[in-house]
Amino acid sequence: MEVQGQVKVKAGKEAVWKALNDPDVLKKATPGCNSITETEPDTYKADITIGIAAVRGSYEAEIKILDKDEPENYRLVMKANSPAGFIEGDARVELQAESDSVTIIKYDGTAQVGGLIAGVGQRILSGIGKLIVKDFFNKLAKEV
Repeated sequence: MEVQGQVKVKAGKEAVWKALNDPDVLKKATPGCNSITETEPDTYKADITIGIAAVRGSYEAEIKILDKDEPENYRLVMKANSPAGFIEGDARVELQAESDSVTIIKYDGTAQVGGLIAGVGQRILSGIGKLIVKDFFNKLAKEV
């Protein structure tokens, strides 16, 4: 499943970059995130509860930020497991300054699911994935 889009943030590029690398901001922006802990530089463990029917459940996730080019872009890799299955994602996140006080966050990635979750139709999963990602970036924009 492919997930891509963009969101406009009313903040400068440096402030947006800082927010995208701040565990407290990531916790607030991630839908259903109960906790997030940095286990080593740019690697996090998170406890996430998703309340959307097809993927409902508690997930233990590992999130890695790779290939950083501050403050331009990075690669985000996520693996989340629950009794119902797993979700894996890999995305490129890019920041573009529209002005000194407006930044556009572009994201482009893929996600795979397995286990019982995979039994749900691809169309439904794609819609849920896009909803969760869009919610994350909209919440992040409010935190900057």
